[in-house]
Formats: sequence, C-alpha cells, structure tokens
Amino acid sequence: MMFVRLSRGVALSVLLLVSICSVLLFSSCATEKPRKTFPDLITHFARNGVIINGVGQLAYQLAQAEAGYCFRIGKREIGVYQYNLERKKQRHRYRLVEDSGVLYINGKKFKALINGPFVMIDFDTHPEEEKIVKAFQSF
Repeated sequence: MMFVRLSRGVALSVLLLVSICSVLLFSSCATEKPRKTFPDLITHFARNGVIINGVGQLAYQLAQAEAGYCFRIGKREIGVYQYNLERKKQRHRYRLVEDSGVLYINGKKFKALINGPFVMIDFDTHPEEEKIVKAFQSF
C-alpha cells in the first residue's frame, strides 16, 4: 500500500515538474521578439525595390558595434551597424545615436537612422535616399 502512494506521489511530482517546465518554455518563446539579422535586412530591401549589388564588412569596432556591413546600392554604398544592447559600451553608443541622430566614427559625423538594433549611415547623400530610408524604416 505504501508503495502505491509513493509511486503516485512521484508520478504527480514528475507531472507537475513537466507542466511547469512547459509553461516556462512556451511563455518565454511567446514574449521574445524575433531577432532581426543582416540577411533579413537584405531580403527586406530587395522586396522594397532596393537592390544590393554587393556587401562588404565594416570596421564595426570603430563604431563600438557588434557588427557592421556596407551595402552597395547602385554605384554608392551605405553603412549599417548592429548593436547588442546587452553590452554596456554598445548600449551607451546606441543611446547617443538615438538622442542625437548622429554616429561619430573616428571623429567624423554621420547622420544616422535607427531601426531595432540597426543603425544606418551614409544614406543621406545617396541618389536613392528616399527609397532606402523608406525600406529601412519599414524593416
């Protein structure tokens, strides 16, 4: 008789543990935002009529970013940096850009747009500025 109670108690404990784990797993997935990536951005640009002819890596450390790429659109390039807001220095630099609309790299001032973790520069002198900005902001 004691064996049956112990087995039932263990079974209920296991069932409770599995239920709690399931709730925690699914609730964190439901609240977590999908993470945007550079390939997603390139695809989004293409869908919005902004054709990227080439991609090159930028010295993202100079912008205190996590990553950075230049996108060749027509005969000109724009720069896009990605920031990890979990990192203190990157969050600080991102907030400065957010407040001022400017990203300084090696003392040079660049007009900047923010969308999620991305900061875009060198768009303001591009011949396709309007189309690029519209696509970036809708990403």
